[in-house]
Amino acid sequence: MSDESVVKYDEMGVMDGATIGLPRKMTREIWLQEVFPEWGTYLNYEIEHFQVKPGTGVLWYFGGPSWALKSQAGAVFLVDLYAGPSLFTDYSYCGVCRTSGADKLWWMRLNPHVIDPWKFNRLDAVCITHHHQDHMDFYTISAALQTTNCKFIAPPEAARRMKKNMGVPDDRLIVAEVGKSVQIADMKIDFAPNFDVIATKTGFDTPRPFEEVAVSFIFNTEGGNMAFLGDTLYHNGYRMVGETYKIDMVTMDMGNNAPGYTDKMSPWDVWRVAEAMNAKVVIPAHHDNWANCYEDPSYLEYIVSRKAKEKRLDMRTVVLLPGARYEHPTDMNIGRYVYPDWRERTNWRKSVEYGPDRW
Repeated sequence: MSDESVVKYDEMGVMDGATIGLPRKMTREIWLQEVFPEWGTYLNYEIEHFQVKPGTGVLWYFGGPSWALKSQAGAVFLVDLYAGPSLFTDYSYCGVCRTSGADKLWWMRLNPHVIDPWKFNRLDAVCITHHHQDHMDFYTISAALQTTNCKFIAPPEAARRMKKNMGVPDDRLIVAEVGKSVQIADMKIDFAPNFDVIATKTGFDTPRPFEEVAVSFIFNTEGGNMAFLGDTLYHNGYRMVGETYKIDMVTMDMGNNAPGYTDKMSPWDVWRVAEAMNAKVVIPAHHDNWANCYEDPSYLEYIVSRKAKEKRLDMRTVVLLPGARYEHPTDMNIGRYVYPDWRERTNWRKSVEYGPDRW
């Protein structure tokens, strides 16, 4: 019997549970190929075949810092897709280690792999907010280089590293210069200021200017402008960003900070940035990614609901789960995303337990 001939897959690349345990050869390599990513190509298929409605903007959350968007014309964009494992960083390079004085930090991954970076039939651009390993992801960039003709968009330092260390050629590289924009297919992307303090110190003996190491991406969708801030920390300059650009939805990274270091924004910081940017919807990210800085998003929900009411602001929180699709403005009041339970797929007439032949 051939190694994999008994295994069946549906059109979305998901394995048929009835065939997994049939007699066949099994090795560690076969196990890894079949099991990772955990969702197979389910989301790749969904993104490819999803029709974006007129007047909306659509994104998918992969967990951690990672996102995808799709335009009405079918253009597909990735933002900070991390397809890597747990890892550690040490004082010689890590900005968090250097600012805290820690010799080494371990980053244990919590969120599942829900997307396969090797299985995009169409990918227009990979967008990278800064050069941290979990945002400028070696695995994602390698896959996109080999399997697509996409562009790679990143601030100057990340662009330099992708060219030198990862082999991204000049004709596929777009340097995201703050204050400028790019048009790809029917999507305009603005390159707005970003105040990622930790990125200015990661890999440098002398801190670099913000505009050299980090950028905020603002996607101008038909449903509203969606802003991606990556790992930024709070900065008063976000008032300037909010008055320069119209922001309908903003997502930024949030997390718990142990005494002695500040790596992610606290829920209060996220509220302050969203307020400064005049956003109607704030979506936290990265809070579910690393064990050492996991944060409960209910704190942000409480703060935003109370402060928005107090200040009479039109703002709300949306909390997504890995694999969730969000449509703006349709879903702006959903609160917390809930996975579908497929109740619409049940049919009592076919039930062997309570169908018509049972009675």
